[in-house]
Amino acid sequence: MKAVTSRDNAGFKALLKLVTSASARRRSGRSVLDGAHLLAALLDSGHKPEEVVVNAAGLARPEIARLLERAAPARVTLLADALFDALSTLESSSGVIASARTPAARPAPPTAKLALLLEEIQDPGNVGTLLRSAAAAGADHVLLSPGCAFAWSPKVLRAGMGAHFVVNVVEGADLGAWLAAFRGTSIALAADGGKSLYDLDLAKPTALLVGNEGAGLSPDLAAAASIRAHIPMSPRIESLNAGAAGTIALFEAARQRLVR
Repeated sequence: MKAVTSRDNAGFKALLKLVTSASARRRSGRSVLDGAHLLAALLDSGHKPEEVVVNAAGLARPEIARLLERAAPARVTLLADALFDALSTLESSSGVIASARTPAARPAPPTAKLALLLEEIQDPGNVGTLLRSAAAAGADHVLLSPGCAFAWSPKVLRAGMGAHFVVNVVEGADLGAWLAAFRGTSIALAADGGKSLYDLDLAKPTALLVGNEGAGLSPDLAAAASIRAHIPMSPRIESLNAGAAGTIALFEAARQRLVR
């Protein structure tokens, strides 16, 4: 294992660029995984990291030591604390950071049993939350319009907590074209009007549509859906956060599928 203490080290500088530059991550097709949980999720999915860096405290943790064994033959580097902290996006040190090839997306089939479509969701926390909820609710595919936050950014990865390696994440998707081919029921979530979400049959093949945090779904995409639906709530609150609304809809679909 190589130890690095200088900021002039070429490997450190390359990894720092990957951490700080979305264009570098997109161009290289690589993602940065900060923390043992994300590295474990990558390994559990059958993928291997290309590179792993640790600090002394992380190396001393049995959990991280086991992950390093599983990560072989990835290159492992021991970084001085100051260098490791420069790479980490967390408030407290995770002890381990990995870089890996971003898993390639698969085309979402028109026969999908449960899919989540996100239009212009720009907050990384919301995108990560919705990916995590989709994975937990049993959805197989999440399609993101070109205006959504980059799904493989460190903030989205952190909020997703490993969901990226469980669901098929399709970025830059033409949501309207996919809906036109979808053979199930597509439901546009809206704060106003439409049927109650709880009156719908979500046990059959379903696509749930969640729109931008402020503007909601675009008129064209909402019109392309089979049904417009709202989530009943107290009149004291006008609407729900996009992450909360999508999560409620996903778990209503999961609940209906469990009871049948």
